[in-house]
Amino acid sequence: MKRIDRQKELSAAELEEFFQQLALFFKSGIPTWEGLALLGEETGGRNNELFRVLSTKVADGNSLSAAFLQSGRFPGYAVDMVRIGERTGRMQEIAEALRAYYEGRDALARELRTSVVYPLTMAGMVLVVIFVLTVAVMPVFEQVFKQLGLAMNPFSLSLLQFGQAFSQSALIILIVVILFVLVFFLLRFTKKGRAALSRVYDTSPFTRKVAAVIAAERFAFSMSLMLESGIYIVDALHLAMDLEESERAKARIVELERLLGEGKPLQEAIFACGIFEKSYNGMIVAGLRTGTPGTMLMEVALRCRRDAESRLQRLLAIIEPALVALLCVLVGLVILSVMLPLAGILSGM
Repeated sequence: MKRIDRQKELSAAELEEFFQQLALFFKSGIPTWEGLALLGEETGGRNNELFRVLSTKVADGNSLSAAFLQSGRFPGYAVDMVRIGERTGRMQEIAEALRAYYEGRDALARELRTSVVYPLTMAGMVLVVIFVLTVAVMPVFEQVFKQLGLAMNPFSLSLLQFGQAFSQSALIILIVVILFVLVFFLLRFTKKGRAALSRVYDTSPFTRKVAAVIAAERFAFSMSLMLESGIYIVDALHLAMDLEESERAKARIVELERLLGEGKPLQEAIFACGIFEKSYNGMIVAGLRTGTPGTMLMEVALRCRRDAESRLQRLLAIIEPALVALLCVLVGLVILSVMLPLAGILSGM
């Protein structure tokens, strides 16, 4: 089924609020179409029309996942999870889990903006100052030195030469930066582009471990719901594979299915395919031996979520000081570029 609306997808904060309300409707026994209609009538947000359209589609006999897909406003992960909830009859659990999932993504996005955007803005401002100094101010110092019959020190002369080269290529640099930004956003908002960015995310030495833990969380959570609902494990693996955007994670699920097809015990197959890190082996063994694989996988999913958030926070904790250090270096260069020529003039008089 194709999407008929090309509007922007809901943000993580909007999705968190929506699934929180949806979970309450499921818990209280209110029909889905009626709950969506209430959201469209009573809430004062900008998505009222979306909720009314969703209510109409569900009331006309469409499934909730199909209505989500047709609207074009929901990410693929949410659509696929709701589809699993419809198949397993566990829509309340799915809605609550999606609320928690997008709550974490929203908190992470806010932290990322706080930790990265501000230092990057400051770095950009300092770069502008350096550009003005090297292109406009340093040539004036050179003329003063020539009039006084003095030579600029090597460091100041290097700054002057850098400024001259930078001013000559400034337009080219600006075009390259704009093209880079445009390419990034084009990739971000196209299916093939998102797949390319996902491959970079999976393979980058800075993010591949976090990506693997997040993929393990998705796998464990979806498998837990499906096994608890009585879905045969091979069918559950196929559905879990459809949820995944990561090619590396899909390959691991395929390997798990192959090992099970060869007759390997579930415990050995899970360890061999590498879906989970070795630190989770104890939980997996305990869950399988007690005959509660669904409960065990849910606990593994929750732990994966905590581990992913912790690793992302540690990564941000490295990025922020690095950006601050870069700012200090740039500020130091600005001061030196001004003070050294002045010191040279004073010492030569």
